[in-house]
Amino acid sequence: MVDRPVLQKVNDYEDFAGRTEPVKVVELKSRVTGYLKQIHFKDGQDVEQGKQLFDIDDRIYKAELGKARAALHKAREHLKTTTSTYSLVKQAYESGSESKDKHDIAAGDMAEAAAEVEAQLAAVELAETNLRFCHITAPFDGRLSKRLVDEENLVKADETSLTTIVRLDEVYATFDIDERTVMRVRRLIQKGEVKSSRELPLRVQIALADEDDFSMSGVMVFTDNQVDAGTGTLRVRATITNPRLTTAPWYMLSPGMFVRVRVPIGTPRDAVLVPEKAIGSDQGQRFVFVVNAENTVERRNVRVGQQYGTSRVIEGNVVSPSDRVIVDGLLRVRPGAEVNPKPAPPPPPRPTNRTAITLPQAPAPHAKGKDRAVPGE
Repeated sequence: MVDRPVLQKVNDYEDFAGRTEPVKVVELKSRVTGYLKQIHFKDGQDVEQGKQLFDIDDRIYKAELGKARAALHKAREHLKTTTSTYSLVKQAYESGSESKDKHDIAAGDMAEAAAEVEAQLAAVELAETNLRFCHITAPFDGRLSKRLVDEENLVKADETSLTTIVRLDEVYATFDIDERTVMRVRRLIQKGEVKSSRELPLRVQIALADEDDFSMSGVMVFTDNQVDAGTGTLRVRATITNPRLTTAPWYMLSPGMFVRVRVPIGTPRDAVLVPEKAIGSDQGQRFVFVVNAENTVERRNVRVGQQYGTSRVIEGNVVSPSDRVIVDGLLRVRPGAEVNPKPAPPPPPRPTNRTAITLPQAPAPHAKGKDRAVPGE
């Protein structure tokens, strides 16, 4: 059976292995010391920002707040007294009936009382803050881990870990690009053929561990500032919108999962593709069998490019869309043999539960064809 090569736009790419990482993760700790009185969540629960999570015994901190407020009241009353005294002494000093030393002492007492009020205001604010810290809430929407401390245990300020919370609506896909690819891309940037991903965001394709196709996509948001001398790679990160499994906040991806990342290199170009099964190999030399107008088999040595689905790019002008390429029975034909070619049946439809491998999207309307973003800068 024979099939026709296909002429279509393709974009060169490189595939890399990576891992998902959380966009935001926080290890929750108490900012005050005290006994844990109550836990308000179940292990692994999804929570919204501001949700009450832990209560620390706040009786001591309420007492400290009351003490600070009392001290503030006392300082304010003392300030009223010293202010009144200073006013009387000042009038007497200005009339000449009071000495300058007594005037200066009264002024100093008033200034000291004013400073004491400021100090007690700060003490009240500190006590109010410590009291608020007794009630720990979720800093953002996310999913909690298991609790690390049970109720009635002592929690030390800034030391005892209570749980962790992770944001899941977005995740990072972090992967490493080899130095050779980095230099290839930077040469393209140097020639002005493409733009850096720092100037124009680059969309990459994502495949999960159980997928053959690339069902998801992300946008490159970070390129490290140096190549790792030990591995010869550059760390890169893309943001992925985490798809929901249902209308409830249950997500497909979790941090730490393996992913394959396909990064487009350069600009789209015209290329001829033939089915992968049509390509043979003879001592390392790749070839295809073509049926000419006389129904005679010809062998053509080819240089294959990258794979797109079940097809391969054929570099150069060795085959054209008008040729008939043998796709079945390669082992039964020889160059020069006469055959009775039959057209190959159309390929079966791809499963609907997976997204087929697609070429990278064209640039936005305001961008030119050469302005595809690429990694490496």
